Amino acid sequence: MRAIFINAVGRTVEEVQIENKLEAFYEKIGCEMVQVLQIGGNHLAIVDEEGKLRNWEAGFRFPKSEGIAGNALIVCGKRNGDFTDAKAPVELFQLCTTFLDLKKNPLPPPAFGVAFISDMSPAGIEKARAEALRDLEQHR
Repeated sequence: MRAIFINAVGRTVEEVQIENKLEAFYEKIGCEMVQVLQIGGNHLAIVDEEGKLRNWEAGFRFPKSEGIAGNALIVCGKRNGDFTDAKAPVELFQLCTTFLDLKKNPLPPPAFGVAFISDMSPAGIEKARAEALRDLEQHR
C-alpha cells in the first residue's frame, strides 16, 4: 500500500510501500499502539497512541495543530474502515509538515474529560460526549 511516512526523528517526509497490517505500522512508526487521526478528506494519520506519554525527542505538526510526538504514516480510509493508498502527493506533506524538537519544546501533556454514559443510545452518547468536553475545558 502507498503511504506517506513522516519520520520525525530523521526529519524527512517520504513515500513508502507498506503492508496493510497493524504489525507493519507498529514497526514503521516505532510504537506498540496506534491512534488514527482524520486530517482532511479521506486522509488519515496513523500515529503513536502513547506519543505524549513516551520519551519521544522529536515530533511534527501540520498547520494549525498542536503537534504529534513521534512518527506517522499517512494513508486513506475506505468506507468499510480499512486503509488504502494515500492519494495526495508526497510534496504536499513535505510542504506542510513542521518538525519539532520535543527535547527543547515539549508538547503539553494529554488532557482528558470525564463523563459517565448511563444511556447507550445515540442521544445518550452525545450527551456524555458534551459533558466530557465541558469537563475537559474546566481542567485546561
